[in-house]
Amino acid sequence: VDAAPAPAFPVPPLDEGELVDGVRVFRLRLETGSVEWVSGFPTATYGANGAFLGPSLHFRRGERVRIEVTNALEVTTTLHWHGMEVPSASDGGPYQTIAAGATWVAELDVTQRAMTAWYHPHQMHETARHVYMGIAGVIVVDDDAQAVELPSTYGVDDLPLVIQDRRFAADGTHPYSPGHTPAMHDMMAGLRGETMLVNGVRQLRGVVPRGLVRLRVLNGSNARAYNLGFGDGRSFVQIAGDGGLLAAPVTTTRMLLAPGASPPKSTSSSARSPGATVALASYSGEVFSQLFTGTMGGNVADALDRTTFELMTFEVGAAPATSLTPPTTLPPIERLTADQATVVRPIVLSMTGPSVAINGARMTELGDAVPAAINFRIPNGTVERWDVSNDSFMLHPLHLHNRHFQILDIDGQPPPIHLAGWKDTVLVAPGQVVRLMVRFDGTSNATLPYMFHCHILEHEDMGMMGQFYLVDP
Repeated sequence: VDAAPAPAFPVPPLDEGELVDGVRVFRLRLETGSVEWVSGFPTATYGANGAFLGPSLHFRRGERVRIEVTNALEVTTTLHWHGMEVPSASDGGPYQTIAAGATWVAELDVTQRAMTAWYHPHQMHETARHVYMGIAGVIVVDDDAQAVELPSTYGVDDLPLVIQDRRFAADGTHPYSPGHTPAMHDMMAGLRGETMLVNGVRQLRGVVPRGLVRLRVLNGSNARAYNLGFGDGRSFVQIAGDGGLLAAPVTTTRMLLAPGASPPKSTSSSARSPGATVALASYSGEVFSQLFTGTMGGNVADALDRTTFELMTFEVGAAPATSLTPPTTLPPIERLTADQATVVRPIVLSMTGPSVAINGARMTELGDAVPAAINFRIPNGTVERWDVSNDSFMLHPLHLHNRHFQILDIDGQPPPIHLAGWKDTVLVAPGQVVRLMVRFDGTSNATLPYMFHCHILEHEDMGMMGQFYLVDP
């Protein structure tokens, strides 16, 4: 029997779920496996419904979704729906643990606009290890009411790109392999590696149709930021951010993507002849001095933070999949204004010696032990302004669970268009002050909180995290 041909572009499988009594049901099994990235030496991995990563889940606005997560690992873990608006009992944060051998069920109504979210573990003190071992996947949220026509054939002209870096030893192990522990320097800097994976593939080379292609780009790395661009200098059109479409398309040659950023969507048009290639690269050296400052910043950065490096290669296919062109307009976005805030909340991100903190405090336990400086009770329906400042020498991407927010200003200046849409993660550079407008809506729960934290996962595990309860007014 002949082997099945390799796909033109390797992507995680698309899981449509199963409609059961009007509810779309997804079933995920968290399991161990192995992948041979280093020739002759398989690397032990975790995955969802497979050895590494997991399927892309296809949600539809207006539907109710149930996700049944079975933990076939030998350790307790969780599964968090990053970027989704969910009841706190279904958030999958550190309060919703799944014991080895157990099954946990999350249910939610899909209420947000068309967007791309993702899922990953969020076990207290173990998030970085479980994500690095391989559990992560894309969530595609579609909305039939969306008026913008975009490439939409998954795996052909609508492509997820899960970008991750890994540090492999000669025997295929890494600092989070069983029996291994990262050094303190890696905990402080965030673990970075020199091997790039896209959709779990080393040196990925994928064939794309001529013409317009939509890329759903996810930074699934524990700590590395990417300054994305194409090797031939071509421009592309960014059409969305974390929380859905922008107010206007942005033509650019670079896109700075923070760790954990829910994937912006971008489109790239190729007029090249079949067989031509173009590399996707990170021009990290261009933003080095923005993301790392002073002697300490230089100490926590690595060589790739200072240079340009390739991530993958696109090869132009023979025929266009569509005759679409990039959109020239997008639907308007409601803007929150400063006068809507009834509370102004300072959020100070800092690093001192071998310690990280928010508002001078660390979250090292759950429940009532969380310090008041990072433990909030917020009335449902409230609009707050969060004044986020970075007092350290390196970038910190701040992520809020359950809430999309808007950037009011950055160091007193209005955000550029590509940062002016709805977001769930914001990159805050050293010395920067970013003011956010947050509307806290959803399902009240006075006993189960949501998290907010630095999405450098080693920092999260060290306590650079806080929590907020959404309570009845």
